[in-house]
Amino acid sequence: MASVNTQFSIAVHVMAAIAHHDGVFASEVLARSVNANPVFVKRVLVKLSKAKLVKATVGKSGGYGLARSPKSISLLDIYSAVNAPDAFAIHTYPVNNECIISSNIKEVMSDVLVGTEVAVHGHLRQATLADVVSKIRAKAG
Repeated sequence: MASVNTQFSIAVHVMAAIAHHDGVFASEVLARSVNANPVFVKRVLVKLSKAKLVKATVGKSGGYGLARSPKSISLLDIYSAVNAPDAFAIHTYPVNNECIISSNIKEVMSDVLVGTEVAVHGHLRQATLADVVSKIRAKAG
């Protein structure tokens, strides 16, 4: 079974937690919210910091806070920050030139992949971190 990259969902999770509570949190606190390894969550936070989506403060009361308002952070911003993988991968097996499928599938699937990525990026561009927090609050009642 192929491994699954969860960095995007973890990034949205920690940013939603920061936005919901409107505060600054240590990576260990955010890791407890995700229920994930603190080292892994810290790596995600470093990527978000490099993308200027969160700001890190040092010291006794330091931690991570949002660098911008949740309304100005699109899910595409977060997706791009963590270098999320493509929707799917095209196999790299050698082409069998005697087979019409084998000779053409990679080019056709490349077009499918491009279309899929355009659709995903378009959807993520329209949704904001504020939208995510709003939906979470609505579900929590």
